[in-house]
Amino acid sequence: MRLACLWVPDFLLQALRRSLPELAEAPLAIAAGPLPRDPIVAVSAEAAEMGVPVGVTAAQVRSRTPAVLVRVTPPAVAAAAGEALADVAGSFSPRIRRSRPGEVVLDVGGLLPRFGSEEAIVHELLRGCHRIGLDARAGVASSLGVARVAARSDAGGVVRQGEERAFLAPLSLAALEPAPLIAAALTRWGIATAGELACLPRAEVALRMGPQGLALHRLAGGEEAEAFVPDPVREALREGVVLEDPIGVLEPFLFVLRGILSRLAARLELRGEGFAEVLLELALEGGERREARIRLVAPTREVPAVLALARLELEARPPGAPVEEVTAAVAPGTVRLVQGSLFGPSMPAPGKLAMTLARLAALVGSDRVASPAVSDTHRPGAWSVAPFTPAPREPSECRTPDPGPRAPVLRAFRPPWDAEVVTAGARPVAARAGDLGGVVVASAGPYRFVGDWWADDPFARDDFDVATDDGSLLRVFFDHLTHRWLVDGIYD
Repeated sequence: MRLACLWVPDFLLQALRRSLPELAEAPLAIAAGPLPRDPIVAVSAEAAEMGVPVGVTAAQVRSRTPAVLVRVTPPAVAAAAGEALADVAGSFSPRIRRSRPGEVVLDVGGLLPRFGSEEAIVHELLRGCHRIGLDARAGVASSLGVARVAARSDAGGVVRQGEERAFLAPLSLAALEPAPLIAAALTRWGIATAGELACLPRAEVALRMGPQGLALHRLAGGEEAEAFVPDPVREALREGVVLEDPIGVLEPFLFVLRGILSRLAARLELRGEGFAEVLLELALEGGERREARIRLVAPTREVPAVLALARLELEARPPGAPVEEVTAAVAPGTVRLVQGSLFGPSMPAPGKLAMTLARLAALVGSDRVASPAVSDTHRPGAWSVAPFTPAPREPSECRTPDPGPRAPVLRAFRPPWDAEVVTAGARPVAARAGDLGGVVVASAGPYRFVGDWWADDPFARDDFDVATDDGSLLRVFFDHLTHRWLVDGIYD
């Protein structure tokens, strides 16, 4: 088995900058919590140049270097960045494992035929991380522990099978991340590198240091110290941001929302999916919470189309108070791919089609943009709507049409027209509606339709096709419930 480890240095710092791009070049220090005595766990390069180290308290940074911004990364922001990192790994292999913040391990054993080399796999993994706004490092090895060390080591990258011990030998013990007590004991013994630790008798190390020392010794020898067990399939897709100042105006809010949707679109592209529905969870000033649900007619990754629907929804139902925090949860859907034709007219591009549908839904409402569908009923003229999807082109569409005779087509009147009908027995002998009709010269029927008697809108009617002396061919019917004659349409 070959495993790759993706690791994001200063994960909490990068997660916050990914959520708030305006902090990309600011001197920034990330505290472990909101209290003044909480330690600093990560600092940006700008803050490090100003002399801010990791480990001091937030109060010390604020008092000594006021120009440095001290922030706490919200758990939701860190979780979204972790999910995005897992999306990158999941786009390469379904067998992934997340056990530490800012780290994901994936099985790349079957990817060599596709990429040609493990160096190419590492390159593409890092490209995927850059696309989602994270600067990561990667290592590939035959064991989980060695892959982790390779990702964190300057000499890392790809460790060939059988070369694990030689790769680890010159590294310091700190690269193996030993527990503090074990690290102190090994320092007392004069052990400084992984190679020196691997040369110690394993039984003696296990006797004096227990299971943790045994696992560390196995890792120093390049052996598998921890089994790789993939995580269950992930379904969550959320992104959010905590605003420093509440926003009570729509345009600035949509600017923030565009950034959230753009990050989600990048993750959806990794999954090969698009926006099918977006749930906006808004935390308002004063403690209230609101939700806004955006349903799309067809899945798309076009952010402007989703943003247009969000504008319409928020203009129709404003939150009612300034927004302090916004989270977008996505229900993904498959973006339809259309196979073109060599001989027929070109089909619309799926992305442009989805954007057009979303814009139409923003103008007239999502419930008014759909495809006609046949209803499961015997009621004449009944119809319904279904979510719009382009119909696949049949091969016959590219052939020369048959020039044979065509049946007449009924042009329906909606609503039906009132008619004046003279009958002989049960059959019409004259029919007129407006300027159409006259004496019936030929007729067919009746065609009886009865149904929905158990519902609030039953129907019972007798239909006739009649040809009149003025040349019209009409569909007329007698409604048994209202005792009226009506014209349903004319045949063209």
